[in-house]
Amino acid sequence: MDPESTQLQQALIASFLGPDPEPFETLISHLMSSSNERRSHLELLFNLCKQSDPNSLSLKLAQILQFSPRLEARAMAAILLRKQLTRDDSCLWLRLSASTQSSLKSILLRCIQREDAKTISKKLCDTVAIGYFLQ
Repeated sequence: MDPESTQLQQALIASFLGPDPEPFETLISHLMSSSNERRSHLELLFNLCKQSDPNSLSLKLAQILQFSPRLEARAMAAILLRKQLTRDDSCLWLRLSASTQSSLKSILLRCIQREDAKTISKKLCDTVAIGYFLQ
């Protein structure tokens, strides 16, 4: 990959994982795109975020679960977070700092308590159950 492309990817990752929640929420919503080409490109960027800063990625997903008014964004964030916590070659849980693990546990439990949408509550419960077994 040429240096210009690498710099662009690094800038996108910094934008997605930065303090403004909008770019990351846009990334999550576009991961639901019906366009295979668009989705494949964004999956690559998502995976680069996972490789470069798993703590920030996990906390960004949790932030969407907590604060997004968009039902579909919260549902996708719950699914993506659960997938990141499963035991396989790409399991993030073991790569997360103790602080991030603790924050995620607290956030997920609070989200379960206040989530009104039953479909998202179920996804959150599935995520918590997987996280529980990883300890």
